[in-house]
Amino acid sequence: MQPPEQRPAVRMHDAQPTTYEAAAPPTVQRATAVAVPSVSPKLARMLLPGEHVTFGSTPHPIVFVQPLVLIAALAAGLETALHWEVRHGALRSALLTGAWREAAVIGGLALIAAAGVMLVRRAGRYAGLRIVSTNRRIFAIRGVLVRRMTPLGNTALAASTLSQGFLGRLFDYGSIHLPLANGTPDRFSDMREALQLYREFQAVANGVDGDEWKPAVRQTIIP
Repeated sequence: MQPPEQRPAVRMHDAQPTTYEAAAPPTVQRATAVAVPSVSPKLARMLLPGEHVTFGSTPHPIVFVQPLVLIAALAAGLETALHWEVRHGALRSALLTGAWREAAVIGGLALIAAAGVMLVRRAGRYAGLRIVSTNRRIFAIRGVLVRRMTPLGNTALAASTLSQGFLGRLFDYGSIHLPLANGTPDRFSDMREALQLYREFQAVANGVDGDEWKPAVRQTIIP
């Protein structure tokens, strides 16, 4: 039975699937329960023998802050400009009149609409992007109605770069840049628990499985 879907990032790096430690004496034998990150049925069928999910991350809610602040600032600015009055002695008149007023309305509404499009795009990315790591591979899952799952190459993972600003370090999010073979960089922006996600990238690229460090599967050992 699959565990329920969990949007927040879930850590399970140092644990293994539920086992009983056979080496322990009967009096101290204990079970280790593991909360495995939720795995879609399609992804579960793609896992190889001995492969299990270790970590999952999604975009941080911080992605909504910029478009929301932009919409609020534009709306406030447009409202102020349309109702601003200037004095000429005892008389008052609107700051913008005639063609200037129409231009301000059209321009302000266009900018608000552009910010709304940005908000919709970020909402789609927030709902449709997930990075899932196993002890062997990293999958990028994209899409809401149509899901696309792409395993990331180990060479790109090894050369990836983590960037975190002050707010990223404060609220635990960041962006990871991956160089691709065609020269176009791939970027996962504003991901939850970016430091742990970057650690998973490097663990897969360097063949680290739990507490064991061994050559990655892609490497060929020549005698």
